[in-house]
Amino acid sequence: MKKYLLILFSLFSLALWGQSDSVLITKNFKFQDGVYLSFAAFQKNQPDYSWDEAEGRMVTNADTYVSKIEWLRVTNGETKRHLPFPKVWGVCIGGIPFIKTPVQYPDYVLFAALRVRGKLCYFSYEEEAIEQVVISAYNPLTGRPFRSGKVSNKVYHHQEKMIDFEQGTIVDFNPTNFLDLIKDDPKLSASVRDLSEEEAQEKLFKSLLIYVDRNPVYVLTDKTQ
Repeated sequence: MKKYLLILFSLFSLALWGQSDSVLITKNFKFQDGVYLSFAAFQKNQPDYSWDEAEGRMVTNADTYVSKIEWLRVTNGETKRHLPFPKVWGVCIGGIPFIKTPVQYPDYVLFAALRVRGKLCYFSYEEEAIEQVVISAYNPLTGRPFRSGKVSNKVYHHQEKMIDFEQGTIVDFNPTNFLDLIKDDPKLSASVRDLSEEEAQEKLFKSLLIYVDRNPVYVLTDKTQ
């Protein structure tokens, strides 16, 4: 009987070894450095290319949590090939993931750091836009405008986003979307709904931190790989 149980235990252990393992994502969790081509690779914390296999020209700003990347390429001995940005999901630098944003200029593409990592991830960046504004010239004697015209003016819009770590969806960071994503936390949902519109906006980031702290999520890694 003991021998039979030992065989069953051994078979069970082997089965578990071939299944997925998981690691809790904490606020200080460091992802593996490298280039991620998909969200699925990011979920598993398995970059498609480590920085030993890839390189790039980039400038990272620790104050604004963004990285301006001019190019990325894969290196294999003396052979090098560029990675087109449309095929890149994000990169990880010093354990911090940077997701590719829609902001693209002739010289670089903007990547934003995931400042909050957990079941809901948060990132933000500035998006440049050209808007037409009306400029008026005033008569110094009367104080009335005598000529007006439209001119192009460069403005920056602050973008705040959330990523659902389990689904990979990216949405604007606002009370409506936040409530839609925290339905699995009825107590917090009720607290946010009880706030006025102004209070909900003011306390939105704090509410996000509370949700992430109370609702753990795990990186799934495949031991068979």
